[in-house]
Amino acid sequence: MKKSLTALLFVFLSSVTHAATVSRSASSTQAESTSIRESVIHYPLYKLSEDEDQTGGVFKLRSTEGTLNFAFGARMDQVVENAVFHLRFNYSPALIPTESHIKVVLNNEVVKVISIPKEYSSTPLSVDVPIDTRLITDYNRLSLVFIGHYTNDQCEDPLNTTLWADVDSSSDLELKVAQVPMKNDLGTLPAPFFDLHDISRLKVPFVLPNGPSLPMLQAAGIVSSWLGKLADWRGSVFPAMLDQVPSGNAIVFATNTVRPGFLHDHPNVNGPTLEMMTNPTDGISRLLLVLGRDEKDLRVAALSLALGHSALSGPIATVSELKEEDPRKAYDAPRWLRLDRPVKLGELMDSPDKLQVFGHAPLPIRVHMRVAPDVFAWRSVGVPVELKYRYTPPYAVGESRLVMSINHQLVQAFNLKSSNEAEDQKIRLPLMDNALLSAKDQVLIPPYKMWSRDTLSFRFGFAHHKVGLCRDTQVGDIRAMIDPDSTIDLSGYPHYAEMPNLSSFAMLGFPFTKFADLQETTVVLPTQPSAEDIESMLTVLGHMGADTGYPATRYQLALPSDTAALKDRDVLIIGKAIQEGELQSWKDHMPAVVGNDGRLITQPKRSVNLFYDWLGFDTKPVPDIASLQKYVAGGQLAVLTGFESPATSSRSIISLSAVDGPSLIIAMDAIDDPSLVGDIRGSVAFIHPHRVDSLLVGDTYKVGHLPFWTAIWFPLSMHPILLMLLGIIATIIVAALIWKVLRSLAAKRVDE
Repeated sequence: MKKSLTALLFVFLSSVTHAATVSRSASSTQAESTSIRESVIHYPLYKLSEDEDQTGGVFKLRSTEGTLNFAFGARMDQVVENAVFHLRFNYSPALIPTESHIKVVLNNEVVKVISIPKEYSSTPLSVDVPIDTRLITDYNRLSLVFIGHYTNDQCEDPLNTTLWADVDSSSDLELKVAQVPMKNDLGTLPAPFFDLHDISRLKVPFVLPNGPSLPMLQAAGIVSSWLGKLADWRGSVFPAMLDQVPSGNAIVFATNTVRPGFLHDHPNVNGPTLEMMTNPTDGISRLLLVLGRDEKDLRVAALSLALGHSALSGPIATVSELKEEDPRKAYDAPRWLRLDRPVKLGELMDSPDKLQVFGHAPLPIRVHMRVAPDVFAWRSVGVPVELKYRYTPPYAVGESRLVMSINHQLVQAFNLKSSNEAEDQKIRLPLMDNALLSAKDQVLIPPYKMWSRDTLSFRFGFAHHKVGLCRDTQVGDIRAMIDPDSTIDLSGYPHYAEMPNLSSFAMLGFPFTKFADLQETTVVLPTQPSAEDIESMLTVLGHMGADTGYPATRYQLALPSDTAALKDRDVLIIGKAIQEGELQSWKDHMPAVVGNDGRLITQPKRSVNLFYDWLGFDTKPVPDIASLQKYVAGGQLAVLTGFESPATSSRSIISLSAVDGPSLIIAMDAIDDPSLVGDIRGSVAFIHPHRVDSLLVGDTYKVGHLPFWTAIWFPLSMHPILLMLLGIIATIIVAALIWKVLRSLAAKRVDE
């Protein structure tokens, strides 16, 4: 009996222990699910600002009524459960508390009115503004409207310097969001993997089986470049998960014979297939399966996703037929400025409304352009712009003007004429406001002010006109716009550039993106690529998709032993591939090499030619190698190098290497960081976690072709002393010939 009770007690305790274990497991699963379902997002105010120049610091509210606008969105697969605007601001001590305040407005609905305190405080005030989540839509505009008064007198000057309030850059918008399940419907693509209203950097894991083949990785690269194209200015990163399924949305690649472990029991497919399913890891996110019978099917499925996802619907779709687009022509990337005709500014904008502004001192109108880095405008008088604009006429001639600049450098300023001066310029179209004036100007942009990524800026400024001490005749409804038919013309310029130039690669993916589909590009991976190598490849291709606006459908993926794939092509080398196979001999051409066994660094003789500088000519880099050092050191470091291909002249090699796998990811982060990407230039860039050091060292080479006479004069222009000597010699020769002719004529006269 005692033994029976003992056995029964043992079974009971075992059951309790098992139940506790199950309970802990369930609690853990529930906690994981909760962490996925709910999250808190903090948006710093400068990331939401409509003013692109505002990357931190203080937001200024001025005059009797000043406004700051901020924009944010809500994802399709998330619901905002709670929203709080943490506002920190300071204000002028001259403001009248009972008549001065700040309105917080969301989507034209007043959320809160913040009164100016009666007792002035020199420290910034902090106010937490709860936001009714029912006001939040997929796209939202949050506005701060400053109403300020410093006197009860009717002679109050709206431009008085005491009318101010400063919003601190530490202000932020806090959103508590809950992830909600979406239907397994391909018709929602590209959501939930990319959501147009999400302003954060795109991050989508790619799930692959262990030891993925090159064709499978090539299909993954096509998809990553498509997602990068969609992400555009947000930036993108694509972590590679080998036989692991992470929480959250992810994209999976598998064939009937080679697939991640969690798809072991998944039914085989009969052709290129796209399928959306619930993520088994968290039970709420979505997985997009790119499937095929073999690796050829994977490429077809990836192409159909990148080029024709709009026609998809339902949880699963099989591609029965795919006709690929014709190969792209050089320099025809959809996001690049066309070089065969003048381009209308309206073509470069998402909406014509972005070319229109309101108010006395509105934010500038910005037009972003991507220009082929090898456009050669030497000795050009300027890039012609035919500028057309309309505006509400100012009351009288004053300080009202339009200022045009490019990349924060002044191009030209135009005075805005009053209604009395410009009767002949009034618009007579019956569908337009007759109070608007139009103007047209021809402008030349100096070529040296244009880069690979350019921003044309048009800032209208309307002066307040004072008639008397207590009278103000400012116009209430002031509007201005740049006509969408205004054009910029880069046609007719040859293509020629000195390489290597890592700035062109970091900014625009050049020279690989010369063809938007990367048809002349080879990407080389190590023989056994790591997850970091694959992530770097996918992320770089995503950046190129963003640069061109077109997925990388025709690039070639190769191993270091495939020498045929390296000839007559531009080559991108990832990770340790430079230390394998035929590529080992290429290290002698590289200005820097890093790896587990050490770091080999070369230094140029000097950064500029002092003789050129002393003569007052343009400084000329001297990339000749002056010294060589080899180190063995710790810490994270990635190196981006550029050099001419040893296999084919005038072809470019870009190598991305690092001391370890995590350091490769640092390089991807630097290219996406606006504060660091501008420091990547020359032939070698040393990329640290928060710093980039660049050098131009080693041999340079030329790409492109010049017209006959330009090909003669341009090299000579780089050698003014030689040009002067040639001029002297030519003068002596011409003088000698003239002297000989005159002497001959004189001799004939004597004989006669």
